[in-house]
Amino acid sequence: MPLKKFISWLKGGPKIKDVIYKLEVFTRRLEYQKKQLERESRKNREEAKKYRLRGNTDAAKMYAEHYIRYNKWALATDAYRLRIQGMVVRLRQSESIYDVASTLSGIRSALNGLKGAVNLPDIAQMVEEIDGTMQDFDVAQDVAEAGMERMTVSTEVTSQEVAATISEIDQEIGVETGVKLPTAPSGKIEELEKDIKKLKEEL
Repeated sequence: MPLKKFISWLKGGPKIKDVIYKLEVFTRRLEYQKKQLERESRKNREEAKKYRLRGNTDAAKMYAEHYIRYNKWALATDAYRLRIQGMVVRLRQSESIYDVASTLSGIRSALNGLKGAVNLPDIAQMVEEIDGTMQDFDVAQDVAEAGMERMTVSTEVTSQEVAATISEIDQEIGVETGVKLPTAPSGKIEELEKDIKKLKEEL
């Protein structure tokens, strides 16, 4: 029976304190990863601006896309970090077998969600390093079928977001150069690019 199996796991498997310790270390590493992703995001935005100033629109768009993606990865990483931290607190306060099982099930779900949302080798490796603990969560899954509410974070980058970022960068360039660049409505990015090239020739 799942319940008997889970009770046996609690007695003979890794202790809850050990699981909590591993997760606390994991969340600290996630915080470091988030800062790394934020730095990478800023670097890509700077590159997008540099190429925009040079009139290289394709390169600017490419770096703008990377800027948005790394920024979303940073936000997703932090969202899952906070989610797991909250469940670790709940795990400490759990008073029943079902509470423990439900919380462990939720943590397993959050770890899988993180791995799926942030498609980076470093994140995948971090999750795999606690794979043994994740295997133990499978026992909890049998007890807590419903588990906790699933958390999903979208990290998809759309062409509209890239266009909005380029427009934002163009406005910054306009402020810095003293030349007000025209704003581009949706579907008129090409016209804006021609205007920028003309302004570059005049400067």
